[in-house]
Amino acid sequence: MKMISMTAIAAVIALSIVAFGATETAKAGPIVPPGHDCLEYAEGGTDCSFTSYAQCEATASGLAAECYAPAVRDDEHWRWQGRGVGQ
Repeated sequence: MKMISMTAIAAVIALSIVAFGATETAKAGPIVPPGHDCLEYAEGGTDCSFTSYAQCEATASGLAAECYAPAVRDDEHWRWQGRGVGQ
């Protein structure tokens, strides 16, 4: 009986470690929709609803916030607007 309870405790501890370790990847940041820019507030939180960097900057003006664009360029969005390679 003592062996079963020790095994159960060990299993609960192992599952807790896995569960809490998996939540760290969720803090990677927001998923940015194609063709959008994001506003990050100093108090926390983001808003990725802006369709241009200038629109984001105008909203951030006077606030404790900072705009950023997606890390990877969205080629389809650039081609659609006629700014892609070969244009």
